[in-house]
Amino acid sequence: MTTRVNLETFINTAIINTQQSMSNLHKLQEQISTGKKINRPSDEPAGARNILRLRTEHFRLDQYASNIQTSKQSLDFSASVLQNTSDILQRITELTMHGVSASADQDGRNKIASEINQLLESVLQEANSSLSGRYIFSGTKTTTLPFETIRNSDGQISEVNYKGNRGKIEYRIGPNTDITVNQPGDEVFIDSGLFSSVIKIRDALTGGTVSLATDQLNNLDNASKNILNSMAKAGSVSSTLELVDNKVADTKLSLQNILSSTESADLTELVLRLREQENIFQASLASGALVFKTSILDYL
Repeated sequence: MTTRVNLETFINTAIINTQQSMSNLHKLQEQISTGKKINRPSDEPAGARNILRLRTEHFRLDQYASNIQTSKQSLDFSASVLQNTSDILQRITELTMHGVSASADQDGRNKIASEINQLLESVLQEANSSLSGRYIFSGTKTTTLPFETIRNSDGQISEVNYKGNRGKIEYRIGPNTDITVNQPGDEVFIDSGLFSSVIKIRDALTGGTVSLATDQLNNLDNASKNILNSMAKAGSVSSTLELVDNKVADTKLSLQNILSSTESADLTELVLRLREQENIFQASLASGALVFKTSILDYL
């Protein structure tokens, strides 16, 4: 028995086939122009989900890398400040030893005390250092000046008070891995008696009480050691960050390769498919043209 197909069915089929062919052509051309085989989730839902997961992980690694660089910058700056402080304390120690020696007279001690006072101001300036508008030794109170002074009638520092806190500034540098990048100022400068020792030495030399200045040399040495320990701590954390940074960079490169292979299109294959689809499209047009010019007049 012969199945009869009316003209409307022929026309609708020709239109559908032509539209489908055009859609396929557009998709292939888009893939070639973008270099990606998946340009929207509907192209390949499973592959799109995988790409989204890879991109999310890549973004997370970018954030880790950014946090590491910020942490290293902060630690390197802190280490530089501490190095400057250590150099100043070394000079103060040298001056103190000269001041308490038998060869120094009172006039000489007064001059030494004056230089020590200037160096004390320099230590205070280092302790109040800021990076990008944030004080590095204020704990988490980074907008608060960490050290404030009380001065005598001559304008000299007589006492130094800490106004920051002991809060930790942490950055996430890996999955469930945070690192502390700050050292509270009271732990670095106050607990060791750094300021008070220098003030006592200055005042003792000015007053001619050499024995009191001599007594502070051990305290000054301990304060210097505390600064060196803080430097070592910053250096150790910075070295750890360097290792983590290299690991993150390697992981990012590996992930980028996976993402590229998952997302990138095979252009050679796409060109061949495009040519094949163009032939199908031309055939579809030719078939449609044959159908459209058929009418009832052809049968009269």
